[in-house]
Amino acid sequence: MTGVNMAAMVETYFRGVDLRDGAMILSVMAPDCRFHVETHGDEVTGHAAIGAMFNHIWENPGSVAHDAFIHTIDTAAGRVASQFRVTYHRADGSVVVKSNANVFTLNGPLFGDVAVYMAGENRLKPAP
Repeated sequence: MTGVNMAAMVETYFRGVDLRDGAMILSVMAPDCRFHVETHGDEVTGHAAIGAMFNHIWENPGSVAHDAFIHTIDTAAGRVASQFRVTYHRADGSVVVKSNANVFTLNGPLFGDVAVYMAGENRLKPAP
C-alpha cells in the first residue's frame, strides 16, 4: 500500500469521527482492530466495542473537528504516525483545542491497531 493511500485512510477515520459516522470509522479498521488510548490506559478491541465506544461518546452534545495533519509514514512497517489539532465545541459554548497524535498500524489492507496519545481529558472511554 502506498503512503498516500495510508494517509487517506487516516483522514477517512477522522472524517468519520467528525461526522459521527461509525460506518466510515470502521471501514478502515480490521474486524479485530485494537483501539487503545495510551495516555489514559483505556482499550477496546473489535468493531462492536469500537462502535459502542463512539456511540457512547456521541451521546454528548457538541462537535469535534480534526485538522492540521502531519503524517509520518513507514510503508514497509505499515504504520502511520499522525499529529493533528483537535477542536471541541462543547454544548455550553466553550471551545477546547488540543494537539494530539495517533499511530495507526496496518493488518493487511486495514488498520489492526490504533494507538491514541492525547493531552488532557479523555473522551474516548469504553462504553459502559
